[in-house]
Amino acid sequence: MNKATIINKKANGDEVSTEQEQQLATDLELISLLRDNADILQRHPELLAVLEVPHVTGQAASLIERQVAILRQQTKTQDERLCALMDVARDNERLATSRHGLALNLLAAHDLDEVISTVLDVLSNELSADYAVIKLFSDEGERITQSPALFVDAGDKALSAFKIMLEQKNIVCGKSTSEQKTFLFGENAGSIKSAAVIPLVTGANLGLIGLGAEQAERFTASMGTDFLMQIGELVSASLAIHLEDRTTGE
Repeated sequence: MNKATIINKKANGDEVSTEQEQQLATDLELISLLRDNADILQRHPELLAVLEVPHVTGQAASLIERQVAILRQQTKTQDERLCALMDVARDNERLATSRHGLALNLLAAHDLDEVISTVLDVLSNELSADYAVIKLFSDEGERITQSPALFVDAGDKALSAFKIMLEQKNIVCGKSTSEQKTFLFGENAGSIKSAAVIPLVTGANLGLIGLGAEQAERFTASMGTDFLMQIGELVSASLAIHLEDRTTGE
């Protein structure tokens, strides 16, 4: 290849590049003009006879047909979003009603046993948990002996599995460790595929609520925890009152 040929090829490449740049500039100018004159086809319908509007299937279609297809897709997308928002709103309303009902029942509870049964009933029904347990911490050996299913030794080494959660007062949803599941659910631990753990804290660590499900998708790390947090606060406040009553013998 001689020098003249190389020069000619380079020149031709520059010409192609220049033509592409000019075409791009022209396209951008036309796009800007069309946006500024959205009614151009109404004022000049004759343009429809020369415009080329390719269909996604490769078949010819009118501009109106194409516009209708786009509008239908946009409407479908908006409807789907609206339905999703309505589902969320209905779910939030249901949870708010449940929370209100729980608060009233806790206020009406006469003793600790009523508090525990009320909480477990609400959580099992409203959150579709296959297993629901409450573990309360205690330093009193007699209380632990009398109600071993409810009270656990506050110094139990098994509680180290919940150390960070209790320190940070965080609710955990999703997969739990085998130690956590064994502590909370005992012989049912092997059936638990997902769980939610709610720390009960009012100044001091009172205990834990454990919710277990046999479905891995029931409690996930991405689910909202506001409802669970509010439940934990309500239950903690009620427990603190009734635990104090037991301590003072009232």
